[in-house]
Amino acid sequence: MQRSNLSISWTATKYKPFATKNSKIEIYEAWFPSPFGDVIAMGTEQGLIGLGFSNEIGQEVARQELAKKWPQKRFRVWPERLKNWVDSVFTGKGDIELHLVGTKFQIRVWEALMLIPPTEVTSYSSIANSINYPQAVRAVGTAIGQNPLGFIIPCHRVIQKSGGLGGYRWGCKLKRAILAYEGSHQDIK
Repeated sequence: MQRSNLSISWTATKYKPFATKNSKIEIYEAWFPSPFGDVIAMGTEQGLIGLGFSNEIGQEVARQELAKKWPQKRFRVWPERLKNWVDSVFTGKGDIELHLVGTKFQIRVWEALMLIPPTEVTSYSSIANSINYPQAVRAVGTAIGQNPLGFIIPCHRVIQKSGGLGGYRWGCKLKRAILAYEGSHQDIK
């Protein structure tokens, strides 16, 4: 999917300070429909911090997968705060602000994933090379598996070097569906 009408900006925060300090920070959450079933979106004042899919794993598990990263935070259901960002994600138009919360290494991996063009795939070792950690393929795979922003940070575009699909946090059927969706929508502007 071409995202020529989509602007994505982000701020990055190290996980440990975010997880333990500033307990006054609220995380907003809400469920939204998507081309791939219901998604849970989570965000802060700085942007989206999580987007998870429920079709293969269920709503409760999808929510828990994201919420468990921030056990000391307060959650508030507030769809209006998140709606424009989520709409932009799936229409490919508008502005999205992301609040990346992770280790320095994870953030480097996630930033590298955002450089993979739609309709293209790459391997774990290619991502490791692109961030100048060619020997850290397993660590790259772990960071990819911990990506909290499904679809936006396109970890679905990473496949095994052998050409196999590999795993996907939200389910392999969904990974296949997203790749097919991107391929069929490549001319949308």
